[in-house]
Amino acid sequence: MDDLSKKALAKLKRDARLRPVILKVGPPVFHEYSRENLLANLLAAIVSQQLSGKVADVIYGRLGKLGGKGFPNPKRLIKHTDEELKAVGLSRAKMACIRDLAGAIVSRRLDLDALPALSDTEVEEVLVGIKGIGPWTAHMALIFALRRPDVWPAADLGVRKALQVVLGLPALPAIKEAETMGDPWRPYRSYACWYLWQLLDGK
Repeated sequence: MDDLSKKALAKLKRDARLRPVILKVGPPVFHEYSRENLLANLLAAIVSQQLSGKVADVIYGRLGKLGGKGFPNPKRLIKHTDEELKAVGLSRAKMACIRDLAGAIVSRRLDLDALPALSDTEVEEVLVGIKGIGPWTAHMALIFALRRPDVWPAADLGVRKALQVVLGLPALPAIKEAETMGDPWRPYRSYACWYLWQLLDGK
């Protein structure tokens, strides 16, 4: 476990509401950043929009098999036909999103290598300029690929459902309400999110 994770856990364990989840689940697991992993993360986020985790994993796995060795390769992604992408389970809207993402990388409209030097806000601004990438997808990239420690995707339904459980709320919090509910976990809200998702998954 790296130093950042140790500091995050030391802070979060002091919260009696999160401590039982942390003790049960153990240390957080994030993918290490690389240019390829960032592209894979963005693709996975696009695929998973409005789908359950299991269904999204199946479709992403099929996309990976279609892409073959070296997946994900943006130049190869652009060349996949509608029929090939439809066969793996992608909707036309997601096909367009994936092609725009791959095209932006190939044309250098999107420079993945430049993202680590940008602030969280700047990364989000750059990514939402790509078709099909909204704030949620940008937040997932910040958390899982860029390993930013203090991202808070208040609009995420899973986060809000877990907040209802952890905080003992009578109803699902609205997005506006959820925006400030992570404040006690600053500056490690990304880690808090990860544990909230694990709670929702029953891990």
